[in-house]
Amino acid sequence: MLRFGIWTPDRYLRAGERRRFSGSRVAYSLLDVGDHPTEEQIRIFEDVSFTLRTSNGTFRTTFRRRFGDVNEVALRLMRSFYPMDTELRVQDRAASHGLTSWEWAEELFQAFPRAELEGSDVLLNLFKVSLPSGELYIVEPDGKLLQYIKPPFVVTLHYGESWRFPVNRAVAARAKRRFEELHLQGGPETWMKTPDPSRYVVGRIPFVHPEARMFSQRNPRFQFRSRSVFEHTPAACHVLRTMNIFNKSYFSPEQLSEGVNAAFHSIKPGGIWIVGRTLEEDLSNHATFLRRLDKGWEVLERIGAGSEIEELAMHASIPVEH
Repeated sequence: MLRFGIWTPDRYLRAGERRRFSGSRVAYSLLDVGDHPTEEQIRIFEDVSFTLRTSNGTFRTTFRRRFGDVNEVALRLMRSFYPMDTELRVQDRAASHGLTSWEWAEELFQAFPRAELEGSDVLLNLFKVSLPSGELYIVEPDGKLLQYIKPPFVVTLHYGESWRFPVNRAVAARAKRRFEELHLQGGPETWMKTPDPSRYVVGRIPFVHPEARMFSQRNPRFQFRSRSVFEHTPAACHVLRTMNIFNKSYFSPEQLSEGVNAAFHSIKPGGIWIVGRTLEEDLSNHATFLRRLDKGWEVLERIGAGSEIEELAMHASIPVEH
């Protein structure tokens, strides 16, 4: 058996509701919507992002107004601690493609006209490697292969095609061999600096939501950058949000403790940390709002059951940084 892929916007739209469940069968090249996308292209970007699985196993299953209740409590707490003319510095880490960061920024800037918001994630771009034969590879910044596109086939390369589709498995195996024969060294950034049009051409696919990118171009107070949730940025922000990342299913207790320490040292004294998750079964948010004290945290408020790492954070041993 075999199955064909979806590699053009027209084919994507004709697939109807089936497209939402097509996963890696939909070409990730459809994320490349340019600087002035139509509403239709933006919808396609959101749909493709929803099912795209990166090499580390994570999905970018965010959606509009996902953190409406979280934003409401956050703004109320910020108003209680900071005058509206404060040059508020806010970070939103592990923000996926930045849709929810942009939504938060629009609300935040109305309440605090001098505020700045930085959205961040470790993956801001994908890359496409095009061969003269018409073959196309989708690659992560570190060079990991995600997908191969050669109409009518669109196959996954990192996770492997199902045994139910032996033709697709054969196509994927051949695609990997073809890529290895290019003998590319380093990663896509390096390949872009040393192009060889007779063999391959490399292009960048922005993996930041189009509306977030357009908003940042109009408003320099909103920026999106590459940053890890474990990065220490000493006293860089008044408010830090880390939703749907510090989960027990993702990290060990030791790693979660590292995340708590990174949050503590990145927030100014008296600042606020918003940490929690969205339950898949009902899409409800469960978050804890913590205030940074001299040597630990104070719980300000909770949504739902609160963060599952709240207790770990409250009992964490915070090392002194010099």
